[in-house]
Amino acid sequence: MKKNYTMDELEVQHNFITELYDLSEQLVSTVESPFTRDPEGQMAIVEPLINDISDATDILAEEYMLIASQQRGKSNTSANKGKVEGALRKIFNALNDYNDRVKDTAKKAHGAFANIADPIVAKIQRRIEEVVVIFLEFINLSLASILHKQQLDAIKARDPRIAMMVHQHAMNMQQ
Repeated sequence: MKKNYTMDELEVQHNFITELYDLSEQLVSTVESPFTRDPEGQMAIVEPLINDISDATDILAEEYMLIASQQRGKSNTSANKGKVEGALRKIFNALNDYNDRVKDTAKKAHGAFANIADPIVAKIQRRIEEVVVIFLEFINLSLASILHKQQLDAIKARDPRIAMMVHQHAMNMQQ
């Protein structure tokens, strides 16, 4: 762990994690928008992503509460690294599956296809990357078990903090 967090900082981070629920709700609202031509078809594309985000966010929020309790000296129980990695992996896999469903739909439409939910999905992608950074502050996560190599390389390119944390973890493992 890099620093001691205040209760306010811990609460802000917890809220940041739970905002994944809000982003899921935005997906639902987008699909149910009057501007959507095929709400049922859109829901079929986004519903698995929504469900996986909700399930994984439940776990991430719960595990973060254990971290926060431990930080405040109120608990001797630490977060379960395996649960955190599994929840993160679930979201990243759900994002990949979503992209695959969008590509399949585009192929069936015989042309360019932009999904109405894509901007919200991009926000979720960035949010979950930030959540990874939050957990990396407390737990030595195995990003290789969470992400595919291409995903990890892309995240390291977008977020120098993750690149630095991965590098530091590799250096610690060599010592």
